[in-house]
Amino acid sequence: MEILLNWLPLDALRLLERGGMILLLILLLSLMMWSLIIYLYLHIWWRNGEQVSDRCMPWLPLIISLVQILPMVGLLGTIEAMIELFHVIAQHGSGNIRGMAGGISQALITTMAGLVASLSGYYFSSDLQHRLSYHATPQESL
Repeated sequence: MEILLNWLPLDALRLLERGGMILLLILLLSLMMWSLIIYLYLHIWWRNGEQVSDRCMPWLPLIISLVQILPMVGLLGTIEAMIELFHVIAQHGSGNIRGMAGGISQALITTMAGLVASLSGYYFSSDLQHRLSYHATPQESL
């Protein structure tokens, strides 16, 4: 796993470390979503609207699903972090502020990452849906 993450800057690695495995899952899902979005835009651009909808339409539901799933994965990270926070409180009491802050930080990071990834993909998935439905309908000549 270290070899795969060596290309990331040090700050990004620290953020991934603080966010835990759920943040890594959000990163992978958003990379998949953005790869598909970029692929569809390039495909539309290269084809200039000719036979675009036949090859691109099957990928659009996957992009929309990823946009809808990403906030839930962020919420899963929040729940996981809160469980760890309650474990720290049970072990050390409420006096361990550093342990509690780490759990709260992880919860907020995963929530933010899931929402940002979803919201950033939402606009482009809507735009792609509009473009593909436009190319799927026969154009009337004036």
